[in-house]
Amino acid sequence: MAIENLLDTDWREKLKSLGLEGFLDLLGTERLAQKKARMANLLRIANPDEALYREIMVALGYKNNKVQFLELALILPYSEIRALKDSERIEKALLYRAGFLQSKDGLPENFDGSLKMDRSVWQLRGTRPANFPATRIKGIAPLLSESCETGLCKLIEAKIADNYLPTTNRRSAGSFCKELTKIFTTGERKAVGQTRALEILFNIILPFFMTYFEREGKRKYAEFLLSIYDQHPILSENSVIRAMKAQLFGEDKKKARQVVNSVRRYMGLIHLHNVVLKGEKLDDYS
Repeated sequence: MAIENLLDTDWREKLKSLGLEGFLDLLGTERLAQKKARMANLLRIANPDEALYREIMVALGYKNNKVQFLELALILPYSEIRALKDSERIEKALLYRAGFLQSKDGLPENFDGSLKMDRSVWQLRGTRPANFPATRIKGIAPLLSESCETGLCKLIEAKIADNYLPTTNRRSAGSFCKELTKIFTTGERKAVGQTRALEILFNIILPFFMTYFEREGKRKYAEFLLSIYDQHPILSENSVIRAMKAQLFGEDKKKARQVVNSVRRYMGLIHLHNVVLKGEKLDDYS
């Protein structure tokens, strides 16, 4: 296996003792642990609504505008979003603070117009028009508006609880995730497409709520989300996944499908590339 020559001694021994499937499971577990640690740190410095809002906003930035979306979330925090309530006002407030609108028409009289990003900081080159920042802002506004009554965290927590299952398999895990991604994709809430919604689900929503539920003593739901991580089929391939499969399996695509057959192992491949082999970082919100 070509990959063995690229591993240091410790990782090579782990691969030898665990076999490839166990090795990828271990790496997928480590990646999840890293993401949960990130969420735990965020929850130490911000309340759950604010922390979750920031992470979702970062995800809207895709590869080129993550830092810019974080800055926007900091200068227009969720507490201020929640006070605006109306979807149109939230959209205008975000677009204004992002530098895409010059007029405060339609915003409250006490809305602070001094906090504003320069439009030039946003990177459009190399970004598909459908993923331009202004488009993504317009897409997320309805979800933020819907969350104002209960709070963003409670809105998604209720969705998880409503779709909780005592046992899971690949099919039920897929159904659960399809239902949960509707938060981002259904009706007026077209924050992202289905593929990106699944990426947000596994990179942000699941690790965030596993951490949150553990902190709140709701272990039943934390364990349920972990089972979803174990059981769900792989996500859509990207360039890193394709490259790592080529390293591990060469032209044997059937073997690749048999081994990399879950989100945990999919994430294990990303962790192998990003951390173990120290490759170029994938756009994964970490």
